[in-house]
Amino acid sequence: MEIRSMTGFGNAEAENDNLSVKAEIKSVNNKFLELNIRLPRSFKDKETELRQALSLRISRGTVQINVIVEKKSAGADISMMQVNIPLAQSYKEKLDEISNALGLKSDNHLERILSFPEVLKQGEESGDEKEWGFIMEVIEKAYLNYDAFRIAEGNKLSKYLADCTNEVEQGLAVVAIEEPKRKEQLRNRIFTALKETVNEQKIDTNRFEQEMIYYLEKFDIGEEKHRLENHIEFFRTALSNEPNGKKLNFISQEMGREINTIGSKANHFPIQQAVVGMKESLEKIKEQLLNVI
Repeated sequence: MEIRSMTGFGNAEAENDNLSVKAEIKSVNNKFLELNIRLPRSFKDKETELRQALSLRISRGTVQINVIVEKKSAGADISMMQVNIPLAQSYKEKLDEISNALGLKSDNHLERILSFPEVLKQGEESGDEKEWGFIMEVIEKAYLNYDAFRIAEGNKLSKYLADCTNEVEQGLAVVAIEEPKRKEQLRNRIFTALKETVNEQKIDTNRFEQEMIYYLEKFDIGEEKHRLENHIEFFRTALSNEPNGKKLNFISQEMGREINTIGSKANHFPIQQAVVGMKESLEKIKEQLLNVI
């Protein structure tokens, strides 16, 4: 399966004998799906149909769909012109009132009144099914361009996430190399401190070794390393076969728990350095997963 980004853009335009249509789809990341659709008023009744169609193909993100439709028949446009006579009359009365108050000569004010908002409005006739079918064809082209954009961005995301996962694995490899050194240093440090406190001749070596095993088991990170290895492999598998943003985020959280535990248990500077590096790479992963569908 191809990974898709929640960030996308696509547009298309076409015309026939009656209509000129432009459609644009763009989106940004969101935990849920939020569709904002702008259609001409003559096709507002088709919004639910379009919303349902897009909801089947877009699962997450804030998506803006803009559709602009222009009719080519000038005669039809003029015939649909609407004049707000009461509003025009109100404007005229106010203009006459101002002229009288200032002692100015009053004219017919027609040109000025026509320039005021809402006096002249272009009405919209209801669209028919044939016109809507043509509009949907343009929206479909815009969607295909939009989806191609999301896939292209998703490919970049996939490579970046894979690189960051490799960085986490490299950090874990450093931990594995340093772990035996950590144990040896810990044993030597405790034994040295014991010799400074107790006469070396009185130290029971067997008892000391037993206590060291118990102590080291409390701070052993073997299980955490093993689980982190499994989580890394699980993440890679999901990224290749089932790139779902929510699922990948859950796996990354499990990776974070194991890394944090390793850091808290391992009182050893090289391991702590590796843990910091793994945390940094994991934060990069989490940041980019916010944009994966």
